[in-house]
Amino acid sequence: MEKVYYLDSRVKDSVGLLEKTVNLLDNMKTGWIRKNSIICIKTHFGEDGNTSFVSPLYIRKIVDYVKKNGAHPFIGDTNTLYSGRRKMGVTHLELAAEHGFCSSVVNAPLVILDGLKSNSRIEIEVRKKHFDSISLAGEIQDIDGMIMVSHFKGHLGVGLGGAIKNLSMGLGTRKQKQLMHSDVKPVFKADKCIFCRKCVNICPVQCISLTKDNMQIDYDSCLGCAECIVTCPTGALKILWNETPENMAEKLSETAFGAVELMKRKVMYLNFLINITPNCDCLGASDNSIVEDIGVLLSFDPVAIDMASLDLVNSAQRTHNSILPKKEGEVFKTLHDHTNPEHQILYGEEIGLGSKDYKLVKIN
Repeated sequence: MEKVYYLDSRVKDSVGLLEKTVNLLDNMKTGWIRKNSIICIKTHFGEDGNTSFVSPLYIRKIVDYVKKNGAHPFIGDTNTLYSGRRKMGVTHLELAAEHGFCSSVVNAPLVILDGLKSNSRIEIEVRKKHFDSISLAGEIQDIDGMIMVSHFKGHLGVGLGGAIKNLSMGLGTRKQKQLMHSDVKPVFKADKCIFCRKCVNICPVQCISLTKDNMQIDYDSCLGCAECIVTCPTGALKILWNETPENMAEKLSETAFGAVELMKRKVMYLNFLINITPNCDCLGASDNSIVEDIGVLLSFDPVAIDMASLDLVNSAQRTHNSILPKKEGEVFKTLHDHTNPEHQILYGEEIGLGSKDYKLVKIN
């Protein structure tokens, strides 16, 4: 049974959640956060218009904790598959600075883990139901450990987003993100094509032919690897977001499994159960919290911490001025009734990602 440490968000004896988090970290001994080790603090810098991402004030305290142990921290995230400022490294870093992730606040460098143009990658063999191998951000192969900082919230595709989603979507390359969202082979949109031939050059099986009038795709030869889709600079090869919620949840867990195996399980997880919004921080706006603030959880098991987070959210008091209060049932299942929010957790346990059996240790 995995321990999940729980800090209540309420102020007690004039001690708030920020100071509680510092005190908890100071009592955590890992063995791999040690002198001269390189530690990635993986977080989400927030989308344009979003305000519910984990505050850089917490990130700074985690940086301080890593430095106290003589290690060298940096803060990392990967570029997105969809359009916007987080799609490319330079503008992604600009947005991060606007959201307070700058050296004067966090006291550590920021790194885009898959490179400025998402070309830094490493392939990891997993041999699971959906993936024989997965494509991960290349920079994580050189780290000595990771602290995974996740904002726990709802998600349109799989019901919820926590540690498992942060491991998978947060560390996967654009190619892997596409494969988690869909296996559909590319559809050509001629009006957006600039005939740069990047799709032709990147195709591993040469199944694309392009003329000034049209594109031909040999679907019998196509591997469905999505390299052409994520390489196309104009969106002429259409991304289809049409994977089933169940398959997508399983793909998240398989990608997360590959990530923790690559890092030799040297990962600490913090789930922030505050400002618990209906949808992901990738959206351009943050709706009101659906339940009252709960606090912060810490564990060394991604399945256990997400299971504990889900249980706490389902038992929490619902907020009045939100999308949820008049609806009955489990919180995220009620919000996104086409999904089974628990499936990524159960499947993660099935494939060896972690254990859903946990002991909640409340820290005073």
